[in-house]
Parts: sequence; C-alpha cells; structure tokens
Amino acid sequence: MFKKALLLSFVAASTVLGAPAPSQTDIDVLNFALTLEHLENAFYTQGLAKYSAQDFENEGYPDWVRGRFEQIAAHEAVHVKFLTGALGDKAVQPCEYSFPDQSPKSFIATSMVLETVGASAYLGGAKLLTDNADYLTAAGSILAVESRQASWVTSAVMKLEPWNGPFDTPLTPSGAFSLAAPFIKSCPSSNPPLPVKTLPELKVTPADPQEGSRITVKYAKAKDAPDGDRYVAWLDGLQATFTKLGQDDKAKVPEGLMGTVYAVVVQGKDVSDENKLLSGFSVVQFPFNSMAATNTDA
Repeated sequence: MFKKALLLSFVAASTVLGAPAPSQTDIDVLNFALTLEHLENAFYTQGLAKYSAQDFENEGYPDWVRGRFEQIAAHEAVHVKFLTGALGDKAVQPCEYSFPDQSPKSFIATSMVLETVGASAYLGGAKLLTDNADYLTAAGSILAVESRQASWVTSAVMKLEPWNGPFDTPLTPSGAFSLAAPFIKSCPSSNPPLPVKTLPELKVTPADPQEGSRITVKYAKAKDAPDGDRYVAWLDGLQATFTKLGQDDKAKVPEGLMGTVYAVVVQGKDVSDENKLLSGFSVVQFPFNSMAATNTDA
C-alpha cells in the first residue's frame, strides 16, 4: 500500500513539472536540490543496509522507528527521481559519500542534521526559483515533507523538541552546502559546478552549549581574509544574533536561542553578504522541553 501511494505521488508530481524546460537559473537551483537529495538517498540506503531491525531493538528503539526510516528512505528516492526527471540530461549524478554513523543512535543523529539542513536549504533556495511557479510549488511540497521528517526524528525518536519556534531558518545554497560538504568525498567530473561558494568547515565546541557560556570555534582561516572584527552569527528563525569572536577563537553564547541553531563566523555583522562569510555553517543544539524550558533551566 505504501509503495503504491509513493508511485501515485510520483506520477502526480511529475505532471507538475510537465512544464516548459527550466531556465539556466532554475537548472542551477534544481541541481543543487538534487545534490542534497542524492546525499540523503545514499545516507538512508547505506544506513538501513548496515543496521537491522535487531540493531535498532538492541539500542532500545521500538520497531516502528526503523519502519519510519524506511518510509523516509522511500521519500528521498522519489525526490531523486522527480528532480532527475525535471532536469533530464542536465541532472547531476550521485557523488561518493562518507557518513560518520557507527550505530543506530548516531545514524539517527545524522538523520536529524540532514533533514533539518534539507528543510532550511529548500526554504532559502525557494526565492531563487523565479522563472516558473510550478517549480516553486514542487520545491515547497518537498520542503514540507523534509520539515515533517526532521520534526519526527527530533521529537518522536530523539525525545527532543519538534520545532524551534514560530519561524524556520532559511539557508543560502552556500550555507547549506557547507553543512553537506563534509559528507561528500568526490563527485563525477561531468557534474556541472553548483551555484555555491566554497566555505571552510566550522567546528563549534561544545556542540550543545548553554546560553551565557563560551564556545570555541575552529576553521581554516584564509590567508587573504580581510582585517576587522569577527563575529559568530547565530541564525535562529528569521533573525541573526551576533557575538564578538576573540583572538582566542572563543565567543559568548547569547541568550534566548532554542532548538536547532546555525552558527557561522562572519566579518562584521552581516550574514547576507557571502563575501563576509569566513567559515561554513555549523549546527548547534539548544534543546527545550514541553514547558519551553531550555537545558539551562532547572
């Protein structure tokens, strides 16, 4: 029944893109989306092949958890077919990947990051699809599914918050790709270049800090980086909060952040200008319970 429903949804979605051939701008954006979908598709295919139902049970997860991940895997496979069909011979091919998971628990944690970043990428990239409303509708439909999947992983499986607040956080293609790039080992030389700026990977320690504490950042500093004050920009919903980054690469964690937040090192207080980005983005967690109490509250 589930596979039949997936087939019907794929056929229905294909009719949405039974439209004029995409423009070059749309091709770039759709290929970026397909790059992320290829990554997610590979992650779930490889992970579910590694971890059996017994492996999940041994770590204390009920059987429906792996069953739902099988459904998510099927969704990602449909997304790949859908976008590949829209792009035709201009579609990017899958890359070679390396995922860090070593157990069902770490598989679930990685899934949470990928689904959250995927939703943010679609949200941030939607405004770039300006040439055809049908493509925008299709992207919005995938965005909704990615967001639901992220919510299910964080709440039902990880027993954390199902959302961050009244607004989700958009990411530019460059920002989203900086979070996906560490999982990509190599790509076919035939793949066209993506509309992204290469940013150095950012490590934030600890990855789940308390508000008011101090974090340490680590990234490969460019030799030609401009002089001036550096800040850590904390992206939460539609707003960014900035804290000064010291010469010791430490910065204070602002108050009021909740759920999944993106951190990035910037020159000055501007995240809209990619030329001011000094690092890639990093996922930082601020869990809160059903009473909206954060991990710093009693």
